[in-house]
Amino acid sequence: MRLRPFVITFILLWALSAGLTLWYGDIAKAANSGDSFGAVNALFSGVALALAVYSMILQQRQNAEFEQKTLAAMTQQAETIQLIKTSLVQQANVARVTALTYLIEREEQRIETLKEWGMQSHKDENYYSKGIKAAKTRIDDYQAQIKEVGTATC
Repeated sequence: MRLRPFVITFILLWALSAGLTLWYGDIAKAANSGDSFGAVNALFSGVALALAVYSMILQQRQNAEFEQKTLAAMTQQAETIQLIKTSLVQQANVARVTALTYLIEREEQRIETLKEWGMQSHKDENYYSKGIKAAKTRIDDYQAQIKEVGTATC
């Protein structure tokens, strides 16, 4: 909206009223002339009211636009947070499977070591059968945990 024509009009009317006051020289005569501009005063008031209403309408539109943009940003942030959460769960599952795989390898090494000790000291690789059996049980447990991680949903 262009305000320049309104501003120029208001300045001209103000200058006209000041000029009339100087022209008449007497305030009483000027007051009578000023009273004749009552319609101009009402026009100024009406224009001021219209501008105030227009300003409120513009502000309401801006608020609605801001709310839409904020809601869109919050929705995008929620989606990003969900993706991060899913990624963290997947990373934790990978780390768990890696750790369990390492433990299985260690238990397999333990079994081989127990068999070697049995052969070296007692000429029987099953001499430490309780330790071997316990290690195999732990391996089975670790493999079951790996399967649970593989079937878990994020």
